[in-house]
Amino acid sequence: MLPDERAFRADVDRPDFRLAVLEKRWSLVSISWPHAVITVTATDGVEIALRFHLAGYPAALPTAQPWDIERAAPLAPALWPKSKGGRLGSVFNYGWKNGTALYLPCDREAIEGHDVWCKQMPSKIWRPADGIAQYLEQVHELLNSRDYQRATAA
Repeated sequence: MLPDERAFRADVDRPDFRLAVLEKRWSLVSISWPHAVITVTATDGVEIALRFHLAGYPAALPTAQPWDIERAAPLAPALWPKSKGGRLGSVFNYGWKNGTALYLPCDREAIEGHDVWCKQMPSKIWRPADGIAQYLEQVHELLNSRDYQRATAA
């Protein structure tokens, strides 16, 4: 097993990750290195699957895209969570990078070219010691905010 996979597996075995699973905030679906699929539960009980690319973890930031578990393919844009006009719409923006990543400060694709985020949102910047739970907490917060709206096609 490679060091990055070993580090990820250790993180999903940490108490903070396991507690969130027990609280049904998220759930680990699968690991097929360097990818992992994790669902995050929205306020209405809908589980949004994210397929993470984790090569180099945790030193290299993770990146994730909404995922259709049944089709083993990227989630169709019509099934992405919708925004009522707030930040969720920026994060879950299919038009950005063709839906291959979320627009979050802790995402490896999004942080590129956004050095200003380190000053604007220091608590949302990737911290390797906090592990994957940090990324999942940010997604869970958005999916449980007033801004969240279930996809119309769901």
